[in-house]
Amino acid sequence: MNRSELLHYLTDPRGPEEVLPELTTGELVELLDALYQNLDTRDPDFGAQVWYEMGVEESSRRAVSPDGAAHGVA
Repeated sequence: MNRSELLHYLTDPRGPEEVLPELTTGELVELLDALYQNLDTRDPDFGAQVWYEMGVEESSRRAVSPDGAAHGVA
């Protein structure tokens, strides 16, 4: 995921609470990777930390939730 694609998420007016549950598992993994890489820079983008933390929570929720399969979790 390039920086432009990452900024698309970070500036989405719906926010992570609405966007993250809509992502497929693959999209969530890709976004978390991009956020992690962004946070590992000298000047991470505003909001990246919140998106990353909420993304990890969403990933954890899917891992233990019986309805996780609805989001592509096997």
